[in-house]
Amino acid sequence: MDNAVVSINANRSRAKECDVPLLGLASAIAFAVAGSLLGYSFFSKKRRLPVSGQICLGVLAGCAGVVTWIQREEEMEAAHHVIDHVHEVRDAQWLKKNPVAYG
Repeated sequence: MDNAVVSINANRSRAKECDVPLLGLASAIAFAVAGSLLGYSFFSKKRRLPVSGQICLGVLAGCAGVVTWIQREEEMEAAHHVIDHVHEVRDAQWLKKNPVAYG
């Protein structure tokens, strides 16, 4: 029983250590949106953005890409944390459906 308490406390402290970096997430979303709009503007024949709009989108995509690149290690740690959590939940659900009787 003591092991369960220790593991729960360890999981809580590990979750606090690896919070999702909001700046990195926001920059990745901004990068994707700006890149999509810029690509649509370049390849669309009916609706083209003015050159100033394309430059603004390019600058936004560039800045967001730089922030994403700088924080890539923190984002990778957050992604690994999420994947580990998914595996733990999947294993717990499997053990709930398939209890193991030792002894």
